[in-house]
Amino acid sequence: MSLPHLLLGMLDVPATGYDLKRTFDRTLRHFWAAELSQIYPTLQRLERQKLVRSKRAPSARGPARRLYRRTGAGRRHLLAWLREPPQIGDQRQAWLGQLCFMAETGGTKRAAAFLIELRHHFTTRVAAYDEVERVWFREAPGFPDDLSLDDLHAHFTLRAGIARANAAIAWCDECLARLHRRRA
Repeated sequence: MSLPHLLLGMLDVPATGYDLKRTFDRTLRHFWAAELSQIYPTLQRLERQKLVRSKRAPSARGPARRLYRRTGAGRRHLLAWLREPPQIGDQRQAWLGQLCFMAETGGTKRAAAFLIELRHHFTTRVAAYDEVERVWFREAPGFPDDLSLDDLHAHFTLRAGIARANAAIAWCDECLARLHRRRA
């Protein structure tokens, strides 16, 4: 998966880089994170490739802002990507690297504290994702089966995020139980 493709997918309506960052944080964070320092250079590259175009627009607060929108070529590029087989890449999760070398701390105490902290992180994520789903349930008639196609596919990704976070919680519990048995 690539940031340019995700931006092209979001730019079916005009948006600023800041709007796109908010969308990442609110609706895509369960599978992709992006910072403004990545979004703006990517938008500029997409514009040079003529996959998006931008224009200045007045802002209610502060200076004029730059609105980006996908071009016809950008939509064709997005559709070509969507027709490709699933892109399953290697995930880089620094916390697994930390855990892998936790023996360097000289015991299991730090590993247990680390796993408890990690479990809390994933529990917080599940709660946030569940709240997104509760809001959707309240606001979308016929939720979940009668959603628009856009919302249906977005809901699929939310459910994947919930399942992945719940699996991580179960894994933390398994590891903590093993540490507990080891100390006993």
